[in-house]
Amino acid sequence: STTSSSSDATTEEQQHHSHSHSHSHDSPDQLGIQNFVYKRSRPFDAGRLLTLLNGWPIPIKENLDWDDLQTSPETVVVTQTEGGEDDDNDDDNASSNNSPFQGVLRSKGFCWMAPQRWTKDDNYRHDTAMYWSHAGKHLGVTSAGKWWGTITKEEMEPYFKSNPQELQRIIKEDFVSDEWGDRRQELVFIGTGDMDEEAIAKALDDCLLTPREMKSYQEEAQYYELGLSNNNNQRMEFYDPN
Repeated sequence: STTSSSSDATTEEQQHHSHSHSHSHDSPDQLGIQNFVYKRSRPFDAGRLLTLLNGWPIPIKENLDWDDLQTSPETVVVTQTEGGEDDDNDDDNASSNNSPFQGVLRSKGFCWMAPQRWTKDDNYRHDTAMYWSHAGKHLGVTSAGKWWGTITKEEMEPYFKSNPQELQRIIKEDFVSDEWGDRRQELVFIGTGDMDEEAIAKALDDCLLTPREMKSYQEEAQYYELGLSNNNNQRMEFYDPN
């Protein structure tokens, strides 16, 4: 859902936490336009997601807010471009035809990213919602503040004194579990008739943490939340290579 609950926020802190989203959808009957919402309750592996986005033939990929990403040798990182079309239109068309995002005109929403390494420079991803914004030839993924799940429900209450119904709506609609709070993937895709929902969902699903990686994530998150991860320099690797 993408309209933020912070639209009525009266404090900077509430804006810092607002990630309640009620998506406003274009009518699918207009000009053959269709839409769907991709929702999942596991985080993305940042390296795999960047590799996927690198194959999306959008000439202007801006504000990809993953500067400190540690990637494996096989990971291809999306780079910023200043603008302009690729000179090789044939290559562009081939990439477009092979991309699962073929037919997508607009996409937006919020992403949950897993830290690659649980260090002070990267563990912020556990708490930070990332905002995905794509329109036409422009794509950006930027920090959107903290998830509500980083604080307790009791701590949320003062932000909604004037609108307690909104607090209940957020907890009911946006919180996916007691463990992770409102951390989730929620992306709306709007496109032409040849947009392939199944292909897009499959490509994004392949970027989610596997069950084994999710187990490691849970363990590291417990250390992080106890304040132990930054005190042990040996706890650098997120995934067990074995």
